[in-house]
Amino acid sequence: MKIKTDMLLAHAPAFFDFRNRSDVYFPFLGTSGDVPITPLYEYFPLGFKTLQRSLSAAGYDVEIVNLATVLLKYPQIDLDRFLGDIEARIFGIDLHWMVHVQGALGIASLLKKLHPETPVVLGGISSTYYAQQLIQRPEIDMVMRGYDTHAPMETLLGALGNSQELARVPNLLWKSRDGEIQDNGFGHTPASFSCGVNWSTLPQQRDDGGLPILEVLSTQNAGCPFNCGWCGGSRDAFRRINGMHKPIVRKPMEEVEYEMRSMQSMPDADRYHLYTIGAYTEPKDRLTHLMENIGMSGVKSVSYEQFHLTPDDVMRDMVRANPNTIITLSPESHDMRISKLAGRGTYTPQQMEEWIERALDLGIHQIDIWYFIGMPEQDKASVEATVAYCGHLLRRFKGKRVVPLLCPMIPFLDPASNFFEHPDKHGYKIFHRTVEEHRSGMENASIINRVNYETKWLSRSDLVHLGYSSVRKLTELKMEYGQYPRGIGEDVCNRIDDAARFVDVVHEIDCIADPKQRARELAGIGDDILSRNNEIFFNGVANQSFPVERDVGGRWFDEMLSAEAHAKKLETS
Repeated sequence: MKIKTDMLLAHAPAFFDFRNRSDVYFPFLGTSGDVPITPLYEYFPLGFKTLQRSLSAAGYDVEIVNLATVLLKYPQIDLDRFLGDIEARIFGIDLHWMVHVQGALGIASLLKKLHPETPVVLGGISSTYYAQQLIQRPEIDMVMRGYDTHAPMETLLGALGNSQELARVPNLLWKSRDGEIQDNGFGHTPASFSCGVNWSTLPQQRDDGGLPILEVLSTQNAGCPFNCGWCGGSRDAFRRINGMHKPIVRKPMEEVEYEMRSMQSMPDADRYHLYTIGAYTEPKDRLTHLMENIGMSGVKSVSYEQFHLTPDDVMRDMVRANPNTIITLSPESHDMRISKLAGRGTYTPQQMEEWIERALDLGIHQIDIWYFIGMPEQDKASVEATVAYCGHLLRRFKGKRVVPLLCPMIPFLDPASNFFEHPDKHGYKIFHRTVEEHRSGMENASIINRVNYETKWLSRSDLVHLGYSSVRKLTELKMEYGQYPRGIGEDVCNRIDDAARFVDVVHEIDCIADPKQRARELAGIGDDILSRNNEIFFNGVANQSFPVERDVGGRWFDEMLSAEAHAKKLETS
């Protein structure tokens, strides 16, 4: 099925090609958070949706394909044939989160092989940070830098094929026909984050009686006024990546209003959950306006991330806008010293518990509380104490919707974050620093060797194993206090036990110095690796919040273009 378009925006899996790989182990992602995904991290940045809208308004045809979803949904698809049937003037690939580096570069190489004359451009946070390294690679023709590239991308599409015009495209790094690298400068840093998402164009959901994942997002800004040292979107990181002084840019409220109106046009809008990103950085007037618009959106429920404990009057407004309101807190640790070192520490556990009581009394539907593993001065005893504190919360609020969650910070500490930039100062050691080190690191058989950092207090092995044991213990506590049905909780525990055991088997082999012996030993467990990988990839998706397997294909980012037709054609040929 031939497709012709001006631009194809392609999202790569974290690892390409993961199908039938028996030499790289992808263990059970029981540590994942509230997004139901596999270890391929198949969600793409919202910038794909806003670029599609802005470029379409300028008269260009733009298609999106999530190749991670395509390969999960149709593992037998001939990807060369599928991509070969797409005729585009330019291919755009996101490298937003560094975890996608191996897959993004793998897809770029494949596209260059299939369409050698069509330029490949990368964009996103990680692309901007690593632009000078990425443009050196043969599979990359262009890198578009910046947090808002709508206007530069429109200029780029109008300039394709004309070197003089390409030289005028702001924020662009590119190669001339003779291979010389051209730098147009990084001057487009607009004061606002310009474009909202049109949610009325969601992929169609199938009502097959299962548990569809009905969620949409809204981000109100880019950057952050806060400075959590582990975060690649923090105040310092945003300035560092974009070469600017301001730490945050905000989306015009009319664009936020547009997003909320577009949600009203979604089929079954009243079944969707809205996750707001960045609401915790909004001033009171903008937050009030956001809540008013959420109230008119028609969605079933809404989540707000909050940096501080939300004031009572704001919570009343949240409940008034939508009675199914969830507030997400991220103290990172129960220990105030560690919480502050992580960039939080704005309230004590006692203050949080007293606030939770008020929040529930005011009608807040649910409180999610996130704790991280991998913070400064956080050792094994500290993590175990955090798990014990989660048990205290479950006991105190038994029968109420108060949900503690644990997230080991793996596989990567964010490049450009303060801990990545100044590891010695904060007690960190970095194993992968360059693009190539991250790319090749993702090809290690062992997840322990894929992790790009460790701390003075927790080794890479500790980060993985303590992550599994902590999530397992928390799962047991949730069964004990009635948050998880016993059958579901026991299944999670069994999968964690198998993953933790097999991680060590793979890791021991992965650390063999002799490459030939290493390859022989890996081949010896290849069937075991492949069967476990296939179990993870091809039996649905789950998360810590709701650890039930659900179908791939119903999420907002599951854009598959003509993949189904190609897959059916393959089945009948």
